[in-house]
Amino acid sequence: MSVAPVSVIICTRNGWSRGFLDDTLQSLLAQSRPAQEILLIDDASSDGTAAYVHAAYPHVTIVHNAGTGLAAARNTGVAAARCPWVAFIDDDDIWLPEKLAEQLAQAEASDTPDAIVYASQVATLNSHGGNPVAWATPRQFAAWPACLLGSPIQPSGVLLSKRLLSRIGPFSEQLKEGAAYDYWIRCLSAGMSIHYSSNVLLHYRQHHPQMTAMSRKLEHFLHIDAMLTPHLARLAPALANTIRSARKLNNLRSLLNHTGIPAATRYWRASAPCPVPGLRTLSYFLLDTVACRAPHRIRHTLRQRAMQLLIGKETPLPGLRPKRSGHLT
Repeated sequence: MSVAPVSVIICTRNGWSRGFLDDTLQSLLAQSRPAQEILLIDDASSDGTAAYVHAAYPHVTIVHNAGTGLAAARNTGVAAARCPWVAFIDDDDIWLPEKLAEQLAQAEASDTPDAIVYASQVATLNSHGGNPVAWATPRQFAAWPACLLGSPIQPSGVLLSKRLLSRIGPFSEQLKEGAAYDYWIRCLSAGMSIHYSSNVLLHYRQHHPQMTAMSRKLEHFLHIDAMLTPHLARLAPALANTIRSARKLNNLRSLLNHTGIPAATRYWRASAPCPVPGLRTLSYFLLDTVACRAPHRIRHTLRQRAMQLLIGKETPLPGLRPKRSGHLT
């Protein structure tokens, strides 16, 4: 069993009392290629998280952060990391055993590994139990400027080189939400690319206290809209307005489906005014809505076509590699 030259960064605040931290740490220890370094960034926990991890997992390095938030904690972790590769995981998510092995194999096969963000395919876990549910990989967002329509990556599934992190710079600590999404946008707009894993490598846990829980989708969408403003300003005005209108329609659809008419109405009133959607935007929205309800095997094709209608050009989007059998070494 060869050690992976990876620094794993877990950012937590009161992770022990939330009840999922042991599952996360055990999934790291169960890797077929275990990480050389595991850093737990304790963001001013008040429940004894740091003391518990120090006693139960003595090989995990505890790094204290001053309670300044998730982006700052990630920056603290990157600064402390000693390995050439960095991976993040939230304190309630789970890696499958081949996670690091498969992503490192991808990197070793690449001629430009320092220009690639390696991202996991994802299955979601409900905190109330049940089997993991495969999540449609958002490849339609994995290019610039298509990434302004939605985040292409779950942070807990990434592997990045320290060189890439140095080139792009730190996570923005000024943002109230969406610092990781902002980071992927910065990567793609700087010419980086995203390569997805061939297999599901991350179980992403969904439960109420999360920053993106359904009960606060409205607030989340408004924060993300504000984060995107400077990125949209880099585009030609016509394209920026097209993307802004399409985002607004997508957000309204999500609010109507998950939280109801009152939340959608409040979002419409609180969000910045947009031009009346044109034919291109409406065609995109209709096709993307069909894709949301389409069988999994054709969903990606429909969403890719919808994005090409919106952006107005052939958008290079990463596809799936064939699944491999056996274990990586």
